[in-house]
Amino acid sequence: MPSLFITGYGIEQATLKTDDLVQRLMECAYDSLDDKPQEVKLSAAIAPYIAREDRAMLTSQTICCLNVGFSAMKMAEKIVGFTLAEKEAMCVYTTYETVRDFHEVVWQFKTSSEQYTERAFLLKSLGVMANAVHPLRLFRKLPTNGLYHLSKLFGLRGGGYPLRKMSLGGLSLLEEAFYNLPCSGSSGALISAFGDMSKADNAQVFRKMGLIDVRNASRSNVQGTGGAVSLIVETPERISRQEAQPLAEVLQAFSRFSTSMFATRQDWIEAYGLLEPWVRESHPVVVLYDNGAPGIGDAEVQALESSLISFEIRRYKPWSKYAVATSGLVDLVCALADPTIEPGRVVIIHGEGASMGLGLIVLRKSGRSSPQSERTQS
Repeated sequence: MPSLFITGYGIEQATLKTDDLVQRLMECAYDSLDDKPQEVKLSAAIAPYIAREDRAMLTSQTICCLNVGFSAMKMAEKIVGFTLAEKEAMCVYTTYETVRDFHEVVWQFKTSSEQYTERAFLLKSLGVMANAVHPLRLFRKLPTNGLYHLSKLFGLRGGGYPLRKMSLGGLSLLEEAFYNLPCSGSSGALISAFGDMSKADNAQVFRKMGLIDVRNASRSNVQGTGGAVSLIVETPERISRQEAQPLAEVLQAFSRFSTSMFATRQDWIEAYGLLEPWVRESHPVVVLYDNGAPGIGDAEVQALESSLISFEIRRYKPWSKYAVATSGLVDLVCALADPTIEPGRVVIIHGEGASMGLGLIVLRKSGRSSPQSERTQS
């Protein structure tokens, strides 16, 4: 049976950041409500390595993925670095959000009465529109934008592709790597997911479903945000050869397609029927997908009560909020950093995507602490 090892991660979502993730998780979740969107900036550590012509093609999602990808790579290489040959063979898997900058500018212009009446506002908006349709900006709309920049920055040439599966996207990237790496000549991969609930298309869909209130976020069922998350995964052969110290071992990864908007109790029960018997008997820690939409968390818990003898539950959305495609990977990273989950424990991560189905990732947390845990303990 295939397996992968996680050796590094990076996260920037809501108030969660790689360097102080453990500390944030130990604080009251509702102290993290004030995370208004801020201008996305390229990390000072990697800015000098991005060519001028490439900067013109960077999108906010690519910048976020570069930042968290750098954090993940730095963590993975802290003990044993990758050789140039290993990087040449490493794969890259990303999610992507469609860049609709022109449509968003038009939507903002249409919904603002001030810009129709004030000449200065009108001219400013027309200038923004003209900038949005500049020929060079067409490169920003390619779904491979993030893939290209991550590959170029880190020198990863082993192949890969962008994937879009709604909220299931992040976990599906790990599933792809889980089955593809053992069949390739690569010994590792960089996985990077991005999501943004503040984008007009995402926000309007959830508003029409009655799940968010764009005027008063505190009244929303789903607390939306934007963010990015990355993982470095390596094959057992490299871990053994280099005597690397992983954060966790991925033991199972699978998804089940469904056209339903939300997974039901029966959907989860059928998914748990596919797990190895020892997993169901291991008293696992289960990280729920529960994004706040009515009934979703209840269906998960009811299925667990029918499928497992005993288990513990974790919910990280009160800290991380919800950013669509990052959902499952952010939950996974939080579980790795969570000091209340002991090394050796089996952890099951839930993922779900509207009209995409659901997914499960089973991992065993390793003895190696994340760098943040080590600083917190000291």
